[in-house]
Amino acid sequence: MPAPRALRPLAFSIPRLLSATALALGAAASAHAAWPDPSHPIRVVVGFPAGGGADALARAVAPALGAEIKGNVVIDNKPGAGGLIATDMVAKSAPDGYTLYVATPGSFTIWPNLRKLPYDPQKDFAPVSVLVTMPNVLVTSANAPFKDLPGMLRAARAAGGGFTYASGGNGTIGQIAAEQFKMLTGLQMQHVPYKGTTPALTDVMAGIVPITFSDPSAKPLIAAGKLRVLAVTTAKRSAQFPDVPTVAEAGVPGYEVTNWYGLVAPAGTPADVIAQLNKALVKVMAEPEIRQRLAQSGMDATSNTPQQFAKLLSSERSKWGDLIRKAGIQGD
Repeated sequence: MPAPRALRPLAFSIPRLLSATALALGAAASAHAAWPDPSHPIRVVVGFPAGGGADALARAVAPALGAEIKGNVVIDNKPGAGGLIATDMVAKSAPDGYTLYVATPGSFTIWPNLRKLPYDPQKDFAPVSVLVTMPNVLVTSANAPFKDLPGMLRAARAAGGGFTYASGGNGTIGQIAAEQFKMLTGLQMQHVPYKGTTPALTDVMAGIVPITFSDPSAKPLIAAGKLRVLAVTTAKRSAQFPDVPTVAEAGVPGYEVTNWYGLVAPAGTPADVIAQLNKALVKVMAEPEIRQRLAQSGMDATSNTPQQFAKLLSSERSKWGDLIRKAGIQGD
């Protein structure tokens, strides 16, 4: 018996529907395969001023990344609030692979323990890769009266509550490095936050603030004799500063802080784009020229998988949360 007339159009529409669906999926796949569009620049956002460590990293990596993925990569500095302004902006950006962010410990592992944020560091971002690890360096003016860390400790204790330290902003790794130092030494140093590492270093060079736990962007100033390095914050001596003792070696047992920078994208960025970026960055960070250029800024080039980066972020949020609670650190 023939099918009722009313059902026949439905029977004939199924192949058409499947065909249309296949075409749509094919078009979507083609759109993903076309990333990046050479006419659409990829923006790497840096939450700090030009001249700092995160900025130096971005400017070293961007041209090589662009060449590897055959796209146009540009740097966009958005300083302020220890990187939080830029982090929030990227969290709210389109997840299309054309906005990336140089992540730092401050915005992703420290500030989540200090205040309610306008973004969720776990849910609003897709980790791509860690790019560098490095120590922070405890530096002072070249004209400071103390020559080493024991001398600095004596000066700080003599000054009582009048000894200050600079940082690149509230909630940055430089503040955490100093606060761990305070907790282990019993010093009562006062925090002077700046809008980035560069202005903090400028005032330390001038002797306005005695010390800072800077990122490695201080290395050229150390080499030029404008800053004196007293110690590195890592557990072992750094290949970038082989003659400089660790803070633990120089008189503060148990002290250790390791800094890093990585690249993240807004959550929802297509998995194939994240995979392409990660693959390209693994190659870029292994290039001898890139490694040498970053070493000049005190950074050790590296890379890892998005999953490994996510695990690091989770681990450090817990680690710095414990320190913040014990030290009684308050957010703004």
